[in-house]
Amino acid sequence: MRGSGVDGYFPVAPRVRLEVDFERPLTFGQEVTAVVELERLGTSSMTFRFEIWAETGAGRPRGRAAFGRYVTVHVAGSHADGTARSTPWPDGWRRALSPAAAAASD
Repeated sequence: MRGSGVDGYFPVAPRVRLEVDFERPLTFGQEVTAVVELERLGTSSMTFRFEIWAETGAGRPRGRAAFGRYVTVHVAGSHADGTARSTPWPDGWRRALSPAAAAASD
């Protein structure tokens, strides 16, 4: 997010859905590569797809270990006092994350 010019994302964008399929085991300390892509930018939610790749090691070739999707929602207010509510993404963030902005950064 920071690389796209979206500062302050994590405190106001909790994950609300996670789905993952596991294809092979990982071991503690094993090197992995994570690939995350924005799939859909909604009014107040974002859907991401991801893949986790196990790198070569312990006599095994590189291979996909897991894949899935997760959804985050933009919130304003506080969970502590019950005022947290879904709100639209800030216009600047929407512009920064639009497909045209992503293509320009490639």
